[in-house]
Amino acid sequence: MSRDNRRRKGQQGQKQQAQPVSHHIQFDEVEVPQIHEPNPVCAICGKPIELIAEAISEPNGGYSHFDCVIAKLKEQEHVTEDEKLSYVGHGNFAVFTKDEEGHLVIKTRIPYESKESYDSMKKFVEGVKE
Repeated sequence: MSRDNRRRKGQQGQKQQAQPVSHHIQFDEVEVPQIHEPNPVCAICGKPIELIAEAISEPNGGYSHFDCVIAKLKEQEHVTEDEKLSYVGHGNFAVFTKDEEGHLVIKTRIPYESKESYDSMKKFVEGVKE
């Protein structure tokens, strides 16, 4: 068998690799809505709220930094080192403590943000999109 035949015989079992096909796809330009956030002042610390997503509405109106609310509630509720204060959703916070088995249990639930004010802020943010 000649050298050419041996080379051809060795290549017979091999599949030829397909050449990559290049496609050019043109997409229409998509306009992404921009949000012009309000810059309210925190009702607790008096500093501007840069990102409205980091704010929570106050029970008596206005907005506060989430971290300021946490600090305020820790002081108000006299949270000890053995307890934890956490946001539990829908405008509510809770003070947690551990039971005898080490499981976290809610000691106190603290309603803070009303459903109406939460919904109002959500509508406002949606309304300022361009």
